[in-house]
Amino acid sequence: MASQPSRRRADAQRNRERLLAAAEAALNADGVNASLDDIAKAAGVGNATLYRHFPTREKLIEAVYDHRIRALCDAAGELAASGEAGEALVDWLRAVVCHITQSQVLGDAFMAAYEGPADVEPPQIIAWHRALREVAAPLLGAAQAAGAVRPDLDVVELLALTTAVARAGNPAQAGHFLGFLLEGIVPRPG
Repeated sequence: MASQPSRRRADAQRNRERLLAAAEAALNADGVNASLDDIAKAAGVGNATLYRHFPTREKLIEAVYDHRIRALCDAAGELAASGEAGEALVDWLRAVVCHITQSQVLGDAFMAAYEGPADVEPPQIIAWHRALREVAAPLLGAAQAAGAVRPDLDVVELLALTTAVARAGNPAQAGHFLGFLLEGIVPRPG
C-alpha cells in the first residue's frame, strides 16, 4: 500500500530532517557551492537518499529555506498563544531579525540556484513573504489592541522596517538596531 505524499515513513522523515540540518550547516558555511556529497555524508545517508528527497541543488536549498520559514511561522503561533501581546510581537521580531542575519548566505544560495527569469521574483519567495505577513498580522493586531504598538503601523511596514534593521550594518548590530525600531513603534502618551 502506497503512503500519502504528505506522510513519510518514519525513517524517511528522519533522513529528510538530517539532510535538511546538514544542508543548512553546509550552505551557511560554503554557500551555493556546498558539496552535496559532503551534505549526504554529514547526514549519515548515501547520495541516492539525498537525490530521492531533493532531486536538484535548487530543491535542496529551497527546502532548507522553507524549513526555516516554517519555524518562524510556528514560533509566531506559539508566541501568540503563550504570552502578553506586546512581548509576543517583540519576541517574534527578534526571531525574524535572527533569521535574516543568519540566513544571508542561504538566501544568496537560493537566488544563485534559481533558474527562473532574472527580473521576476521567484514564486517561493512570494509565498514565504505572504506566509510571514499572515502570521505577523495577528501578532501586530493583538499588540495594537493591547496598546503596546502604534495603531497606524501596518504589517507590511513592520516587516519592511524589521528587514531593513536586520540588514543594516553587521549582524552583531541588528539587535541594537531592533531596539531603536521597537522604541519607535511604541505609542507615545498624548
